[in-house]
Amino acid sequence: MIDHIEITKHLESKDKLNLAHLQHEADYSSGVQKYFVKGCRMMEIQYNPQQNNIKLKGSPLYFIQGHNFTWNKQNFTDAIKHTEGLLQIVLFDSYIEKFEFGKIMKLDSKPQRIIEGHLAGNSLTMDQRSKDRGNIRYFNDSLVSMKLYNAGINIEHKQGLIMKEIIKQAGWDPKDYLTKFEVQYKKPHISLNNGRGLILSDILLPSFEKILKADLYNQYQRIKKMKSIEIPSTKKDLSSGNIILLALAEMAMNEGKDLKNLIHNYIRTIPDEVLSSEDKKARRKQIKTMLTKVHSSENSEFDISEQLAEALKS
Repeated sequence: MIDHIEITKHLESKDKLNLAHLQHEADYSSGVQKYFVKGCRMMEIQYNPQQNNIKLKGSPLYFIQGHNFTWNKQNFTDAIKHTEGLLQIVLFDSYIEKFEFGKIMKLDSKPQRIIEGHLAGNSLTMDQRSKDRGNIRYFNDSLVSMKLYNAGINIEHKQGLIMKEIIKQAGWDPKDYLTKFEVQYKKPHISLNNGRGLILSDILLPSFEKILKADLYNQYQRIKKMKSIEIPSTKKDLSSGNIILLALAEMAMNEGKDLKNLIHNYIRTIPDEVLSSEDKKARRKQIKTMLTKVHSSENSEFDISEQLAEALKS
């Protein structure tokens, strides 16, 4: 789905811009005038009389339907047409500066678990903020900003009761584990169109939708996915000690280290007056038994390539 957009419309002599129906917000020393278009969520309009252009920033989906849980091209188009009616100018020929494209997936694992298993990959830097509590992770370069995030918690925390009911009718179940992968194109003309400028109507074409879906999948492949350890299905195998061991095993595996050797080496460093040789032997035997319950997954739990590919078919 296409979400947040930033577009620039270069006005011509034939254009008779009307700002009377907008909410005036601010005037800047640069001469730029800032307005809001009122909807379910507001979109921002900046008018620059010196450069004779306007910029629109916002999410047409949030503007017209109050959420981005579902994608509806007609709703997106209606939001733009409504804004065109207010401004009394055409916007579909506006130049695309930035925009977002992403897909929500229903997965078997909690979003935080999936997000945790993704690391900076091919020429990417990774960013995660402590305030987000593991619910979102960013991957960036000069052309794109990708994010993997918990789509369900976004609805829980950012929507009111009425809108939550509307989203439920659209298919949202609060019990579902929903993860969204999204790419913000900072320079879409370079990333997607060989350096040639893109206009708003271009990205709504069915042929361009195929390009966006293919690129979303390819961008995801740039991110490094950790190998995963199978989580035991019974409570008795998830004691506090076993949980620590599972976490250490997953870390060691992804760092190319042998956990058994790491633990045995650590035991050797313990002074004999603390643990005798017999004590150490007993600890090694106990750890050996615990390690028999640690199994690596044949396919990484964190790699959601197949689920993304399936979601992109719709």
